[in-house]
Amino acid sequence: NTRRGRIPVLFFAATHDRILANPESEIARVYRGESDSDPLQPFLELVELERESIVHNMRTRSVQTNEVGRSVVHLVLSHWITTLGIEQFNLLEIGASAGLNLNFDKFYGCFGQLRMGDPSSSLRFMGDWFSNAPDVPRIGAVAINKRGCDISPLDVTQTDDEVRLLSFVWPDQRLRLDRLRSAISIAKTHRPAVDTASADEWIAQQLSRPSDQATLIFHSIVWQYLGTETLNKLKQAIYNAGKSATPTAPIVWARMEPAGPVADIQVDVFDGSSPEPR
Repeated sequence: NTRRGRIPVLFFAATHDRILANPESEIARVYRGESDSDPLQPFLELVELERESIVHNMRTRSVQTNEVGRSVVHLVLSHWITTLGIEQFNLLEIGASAGLNLNFDKFYGCFGQLRMGDPSSSLRFMGDWFSNAPDVPRIGAVAINKRGCDISPLDVTQTDDEVRLLSFVWPDQRLRLDRLRSAISIAKTHRPAVDTASADEWIAQQLSRPSDQATLIFHSIVWQYLGTETLNKLKQAIYNAGKSATPTAPIVWARMEPAGPVADIQVDVFDGSSPEPR
């Protein structure tokens, strides 16, 4: 079953959690790249020493990641939606985890003449992130309100949650760990707002509030984790709200979800006419 298929991920995350909690150990030095000794024996010793904690973590924790590389999509979308006449928008993110991507405008993206986000940011997506320059305007729209939801959100201002998030990134993924640490540091200053809620109920509640601004709904690699009933209710809530959307207060539903061997970006725009897929 799905849970059984995640056991290896949960096991290595649980051991990584214990390694992060014991930074002076030999296996921690190996994980940080400070030692080239054979990791097998110290790894097995740590598993034996921390067996009870590892088993507890595997039984009580779900897989939880917050890949901030996805913020490249947020940055590009914030520029793209200006083609719809949008200068300001509210951002709603489903499956936001710790909400790190809600701080997308505190990150920086650059390719050619295109500049996105905060040029002073420590978290930077430079030219090697793009195979070609995104065909978007050079001036982006501003996210005036940003809020997310997750069925089990993390709070990176809490040490346990910070370590838990780091534990699901493998030690050889050095650049990814560096990105995550930078995003966590930014989130401690600019705390994201993430509600504990089911996606369908949360979206219905958020979209029921009157708004005179555009609303951008976003999710990434979330769809396969939602049950059929939740998916159907979520789509219905978006389409119901879309019926009363207007050109001056449109609803833009954007998602990055698997499409064959890769993930693509699909967007539906609700502005009072039939939703236009892009």
